[in-house]
Amino acid sequence: MIGRGKLGYIYIVLGVILYSFSDAIMKNAMGIYSVHQVIFLRTFFRFIPILALMFFAQNNPYCSQRKKENIFRAILASGGTYCAMMAYKYAAMTDVFVIGGTTAIFVIPLSVWILKEKFNKMNLFAVVLGFSGICFAFRPGSGIFHFGILFAVFASLIAAVNQVLIKKLAFTESEFTIISYHNTCLILVALIFGWKEFHWVSLNDITVLSLGGIIGAFAQYSITKAFKLSSSSGLASAAYVMLIPNTIIDYFIFKQTPDIYILIGLILISSGSFIAFRLQSKLK
Repeated sequence: MIGRGKLGYIYIVLGVILYSFSDAIMKNAMGIYSVHQVIFLRTFFRFIPILALMFFAQNNPYCSQRKKENIFRAILASGGTYCAMMAYKYAAMTDVFVIGGTTAIFVIPLSVWILKEKFNKMNLFAVVLGFSGICFAFRPGSGIFHFGILFAVFASLIAAVNQVLIKKLAFTESEFTIISYHNTCLILVALIFGWKEFHWVSLNDITVLSLGGIIGAFAQYSITKAFKLSSSSGLASAAYVMLIPNTIIDYFIFKQTPDIYILIGLILISSGSFIAFRLQSKLK
């Protein structure tokens, strides 16, 4: 039988992989539509399957004794989403991905400080190994620091705090509650600040964006579920797994063969993830 820790790691890897497909769809759409409209459409379509599940479960996700904490996290997470989307708009996905990898490094000290999780040297080693793989694969140069990357840095910092807050809320809140507050906040922010930038969306784009939103819904649920099952520091290194589907997409869709640096990076990331996964056996 798979223990809680390992099951949590499987959930977060699944969520990370699904998010890589969803983010790729959103970045492509930002060449046509505004950031506000893309965020609104993804969140709207992401919310539909979640609302359907809540309806059948007869669960009111907004009924919570920790409303203030949920609202605060939702606002913070929405700010992180906007920073990430702005980073994708103004910078290459590979550069944003490298900077985003620092989230895992921030998560461990925050987990020890806020959640009182025990410091684990092997978890830190897994994170460092994964981040080394990212840097080796993409070989960021001196030109990485520009306007778009500033948004990526802010997104990374916010994501680290957000992950720790999700874990803190997960002790008492359901996945639906945590997800619903965030999605509701995003929809309201996009409508309030960006409705003037909305314009007509083609049927083909609606189909693609709805697919991205639905994929994002399953990704969001999987990641939130993971934090209910395992420690946030133990799950930190899973974010680097995103390189694997990105490499597969590049090979099969864009016909880009990975070079030796990408392959070595994949080996380092896989090694770090395997170490982190094995460590989860301590969580029953």
